[in-house]
Amino acid sequence: MRRAFYATSVPVSSGTRTPIARGTSVTGSAARIAPGKAPTSQPSTSGIDHWSIVLFYSMGIGVMAVSILLFLVLMAVWLYGQFVWTFTRWDLANVRLTPYKLLAYLILGATFAAGTGVGLWCFSGAAWRQRQSAARGSSSAAGRKVR
Repeated sequence: MRRAFYATSVPVSSGTRTPIARGTSVTGSAARIAPGKAPTSQPSTSGIDHWSIVLFYSMGIGVMAVSILLFLVLMAVWLYGQFVWTFTRWDLANVRLTPYKLLAYLILGATFAAGTGVGLWCFSGAAWRQRQSAARGSSSAAGRKVR
């Protein structure tokens, strides 16, 4: 009789960061509690709680910014092919792109860095903290002027 391979050494997790023993239920009533220990409620983490996740999501925004830039370049090439080349037959045969290679890399890198920065600003919460502190500052300043 041939046995199937089962992942027996992989710890089971209930979604929190503490592994639970096999054979216990996370949501059902069959969860085992060790004798003498009172069940403790785990603090729930809301939102993103680690800087590497924030950086990873921010880099995703940077990649989306680069893909939007490349889509805009594709649209510019399409417009050139539809209108300029169709009417003038100017095919840019004398234009050499080698001198602009460094500029193209700089634009791509700056777009990625700017997109990552905007993503970091949004995902870290700095965008919303700044608005809240500005609103508090203006309301307290208005309160001082009235006195």
